[in-house]
Amino acid sequence: MIFRIHHRRVRAAGDWTGPPVQSPWAVNYLNRVVAAFAFLFLAAGISGCHSEVDDQLSRITIGSNPPGTNYNLLGGGIAKLLQERLGVASTVRPFGGSSVYVPMLHRGEITLGINSSMDSYLSYRGTGPYESPMSNLRALMSLWTVGLMYVVRADSGVHRIEELLGKRVVIIMRANTSLASLHRAILATGGLTEESVVPITVSGLPEGLRLLTEGRVDAVSAAIDLALARQAHAAIPGGIRFLEMGQDEQKLSELMPGSWVATAIPGPVTVALDRPTRIANFNSFINTGVHLPENDAYIIVKTIHGNWESLQNDYPILAAIPADSLAPANTPHPYHPGAIRYFKEVGLWNEVHEGNQAKLMAVHRQ
Repeated sequence: MIFRIHHRRVRAAGDWTGPPVQSPWAVNYLNRVVAAFAFLFLAAGISGCHSEVDDQLSRITIGSNPPGTNYNLLGGGIAKLLQERLGVASTVRPFGGSSVYVPMLHRGEITLGINSSMDSYLSYRGTGPYESPMSNLRALMSLWTVGLMYVVRADSGVHRIEELLGKRVVIIMRANTSLASLHRAILATGGLTEESVVPITVSGLPEGLRLLTEGRVDAVSAAIDLALARQAHAAIPGGIRFLEMGQDEQKLSELMPGSWVATAIPGPVTVALDRPTRIANFNSFINTGVHLPENDAYIIVKTIHGNWESLQNDYPILAAIPADSLAPANTPHPYHPGAIRYFKEVGLWNEVHEGNQAKLMAVHRQ
């Protein structure tokens, strides 16, 4: 809005009986009045268009895995998008693993978190590494499908899960404890148990890959598009190799709900993958808690979904994920009411979603 002061032209002596229009007092007085009104108008305009989110949401904090992981990379991208579009200070906060910040989501100590479908399944029910149910956990939307498998040094001579018998295998990552359940399920597809290998416990993925690089473990799991895996591939003479899933593939989803076996195809973002390989897959979600107001959840989902193409351009791992796939019906934990409202508006919510939502909400009514 532009304000102009128009001075009245004096046409003849005697026509104007008030203070001279061109006097410094009049001009300064008018300038002060107009400036005050301009400030009020601008302030009102800024507050009106600044953001549609609730006034209580002064900051958005996104929990993620450590730097060098896709969770951290995308968490930073989503924080940047939300801050630019909503005008709310948004930051990504890295932790050792999602097992650390899922309880924080449950308690309302952080706004959002990027979690696997496995973490979501186990934490919501209070099983596996979670001693009590994280009943406040809610899904906002799915992000992308993660392809994960055990990797070995390429010069090891090991090609399939069955061949890990007696090898030093990372089972437990203390900062991401749900992965232990997935690791045991992967071993089971090859007829192995934790007792069939030399089980290794590490603090998290960075340590596991470092030990592989140093030759102190024989196998550790990694995502096929992980930056840390790319670093290990470059650091190890001959590089790394992703193993092939064991022959009893149905064991994976039986033992670890929320995961399944699929064929990974070599592509521009994959690491050390030179052939189609059967590996474990699971979804990643943006989660929140019941503490987030419905309208805020609605606006966050609307902003991310509405700018999905922009995120795809910035992050190649999202390139093959269509926007209409971000609301899967078979989530392992309930959707937030704000997310449901948005997905209904854009036609991505149906009776299958309703049925699954009702079953999941009933879990903690029993």
